Amino acid sequence: MNAVRKFVLVLIFTTISFYTFSQYEKVESNGLDIYYRIIGTGEPILILGGGPGDNSNRYVSLCEILSIEFQCILVDQRGTGKSTPTVQDSTTISIELTFSDFEAIRKNLNLESWNVLGFSYGGYLASLYAHFYPSSVSKLILLGSIGLNANVFSYFNDNINAKLCPTDIEQFEYWSDSTRNAKDPHHALVERIRARMPGYFYDKEKSKIISKAMQDADFNFSIGQLIWSDVIKRKLNLSKIETLYNNPVLILHGRQDPVGEFIPCELSRYYKSTKLIFIEKCGHYSWIEQPDKVFSLIESFIK
Repeated sequence: MNAVRKFVLVLIFTTISFYTFSQYEKVESNGLDIYYRIIGTGEPILILGGGPGDNSNRYVSLCEILSIEFQCILVDQRGTGKSTPTVQDSTTISIELTFSDFEAIRKNLNLESWNVLGFSYGGYLASLYAHFYPSSVSKLILLGSIGLNANVFSYFNDNINAKLCPTDIEQFEYWSDSTRNAKDPHHALVERIRARMPGYFYDKEKSKIISKAMQDADFNFSIGQLIWSDVIKRKLNLSKIETLYNNPVLILHGRQDPVGEFIPCELSRYYKSTKLIFIEKCGHYSWIEQPDKVFSLIESFIK
């Protein structure tokens, strides 16, 4: 690893990010201003975070790693951060409106196409985007993706819970108390996520990087209900639909990711031009546990 890369990888875990407070750009899309940030220079990568409903600030550290060589376009997805409509219902939050937002940003940047990276739920969203707008996606990167549908949730939480130690479980139960939950249900739910964060990681000590940075404002849980309702209504199960996307796909997956190994293998079989790589000693947040590995694999894939 060269000196510049080593410096940046250390910096993202030891200081408050400059990019968290960097200037937003915006574009109008279906009556809503959609906000995004550009981090770095080089070949463009649209970064799609998880949730649904995560604030894009949770993925600044990923952008800082990739911005060593690439231009990261980090978007506040519709219903999150600064891209939140006054009224949040099925008329303002949907998969198709979200795709329209991405297309508005791409056209605003005068890009014929761009690379797209999706993490967790963002991986599923990226797969849908590549299916419905294949000409817009030059290369697709799926990082700890939940797959082609929502089937992962039948066991995902069990896999996380199996990794928790007694103190984690005690903390989870503390914030599950009906009195605390009734007093501030949003905060209580965020604290339960914090308590379960070690279950997402191979190295539980590194889970503290995510846990300490988490804030209540990082999550809009109501967005998830609207998105999954839209997915069910439109029957967006890609495993039942032949892919329309034929460009290269890189699937990066932590060997100890609670998503498991079936999902990335299914993704690898689904796409016609794929490269599947399991990252050893790594859970769900691969760029936190193995930042240099994630960077080098993406760099090699794109360049």
